[in-house]
Amino acid sequence: MTELERELLIEQVRRDIINTPETADFMAGVPIEAAHQRERWAAGHDDGKTAYDWFWLIGYLAQKAARAQEAGDTEKALHHTISTAAAIANWHAAIAGTDTSMRPGIASPTGDGL
Repeated sequence: MTELERELLIEQVRRDIINTPETADFMAGVPIEAAHQRERWAAGHDDGKTAYDWFWLIGYLAQKAARAQEAGDTEKALHHTISTAAAIANWHAAIAGTDTSMRPGIASPTGDGL
């Protein structure tokens, strides 16, 4: 196997991991989902994100978890609790400045994000 083939294989395995929802193990699922969110919804071109954009996203995801649980869809409810926690992890990273590659929402023309 060449070095290029090895690197391509590693990248494919990484993509397979972060694109496969983990619902059985919450603590394992959150960082996987957080990486998935950063890759899928990276928005470096969207400036002006506020705390309220994050607040809205987390409320929206938590509502999806509640709705799925009420409907008896346990697997989806578990997934949405993990996706909510992953969004909080990404918000934490954005606040800390350690990773700002995921930014929810779209800035308003005034730049206030509301």
